[in-house]
Amino acid sequence: MVRNSIIWIIGFVIAITSGVTAMGAIAKNKAPELAIILSPTNGFAAEKIASNSMNTAIAGNSGHFPDNVSPNATEFARSAFIAEPITPEAIAILALGEAGNEKDKLMSEALLLSRRQPLVTAWMIADSGVREDMPALLSHYDAMLRTSSSAAVVVIPVLAKALANDDFVPPFASLLAKQPPWANQFWRAVVDTPEALGNAARLREMVYKPNENDNIYYDALLIRALVNNQQFDAAEALYYHLESQNRGSSLLKNASFTMEPEYAPIDWQLFSTGEYGAVVTDGKLQLSAIRNSGGLFVRQLVKLPAEIVTMGINPGDPIPDNAEIIVSLKCAQTIKDAPQTIRIPLKRQITNLQIDNKSSGCSFYWFDITGHASGNGDGFDVALDSISLR
Repeated sequence: MVRNSIIWIIGFVIAITSGVTAMGAIAKNKAPELAIILSPTNGFAAEKIASNSMNTAIAGNSGHFPDNVSPNATEFARSAFIAEPITPEAIAILALGEAGNEKDKLMSEALLLSRRQPLVTAWMIADSGVREDMPALLSHYDAMLRTSSSAAVVVIPVLAKALANDDFVPPFASLLAKQPPWANQFWRAVVDTPEALGNAARLREMVYKPNENDNIYYDALLIRALVNNQQFDAAEALYYHLESQNRGSSLLKNASFTMEPEYAPIDWQLFSTGEYGAVVTDGKLQLSAIRNSGGLFVRQLVKLPAEIVTMGINPGDPIPDNAEIIVSLKCAQTIKDAPQTIRIPLKRQITNLQIDNKSSGCSFYWFDITGHASGNGDGFDVALDSISLR
């Protein structure tokens, strides 16, 4: 009887203790102040209180770690560590009260316990920035992005802007060569970061691999953004890096229309509406317009040397009389005293038409084809077999 009573009492105590511990575990995040008064002491709740206190101090210090840790935060962090020696944020807060090597050592220990604690990662990022250790800095951002689904909204734009710094290109290349899970978001962000575009092109060339999975990249958008920002040389260099085709002798890319254009406007940029348009099909550039319609059909950015170049255009069939088609070369650069636009009516095959670019002062031109179908007839369909500039 006595034995059964002892067993019953022990069981009751265990049940009460387990229940209180469970209450503490449930309350530690939503109500740590409640959890901390329950016995046994919940170390994670104490850690949460210390962390909240530190976050408040950081917020009040314009987002920077304060020079001194409040005694209240230190006390709760110490209680948390005593109760639960595996509380990384508590260790981090205790580390902030130390100096020199001891601080670094404790922070490293906290990081080893968990890479998911924002306070620890934030200090590592700040410390790497002070030391100008860019590989370490990017590594900690990588850890933050891998462990927090909500971090990307804040971190990715920061990384995109950081790429404007030339010194970040090599460490970015080392990190992105591993294709981290956030790489797709990063490449999309740099397209919308004008100050980083030039280095983004360099970085893309550095991480490029033949037969790679290019679904994570935004190469076409990056090339177009470079062109829109008049970084023409960088756009052309990236194009040739991505395209394995033989450059040939023509200054125009894809001059014989053997490939579907992918990187406009370094390659052909095709325009189309419900009334007129251009397509590349079966090795031809097809221009079509219904009656009394027309506009810009196709364009390409082309780099001309400072010399005389020769143009040739080969239509597949005779050009109809009701088709007014104009080939033009217009300087794409913003320069003083830009040369006048060259306009050439296309009525038949053109061979060896010479264009003098010796003293124009312009290197990059828009090569445009515009057209219009007259109000008489049924419109037109014109196929061009090749266009060359040499």
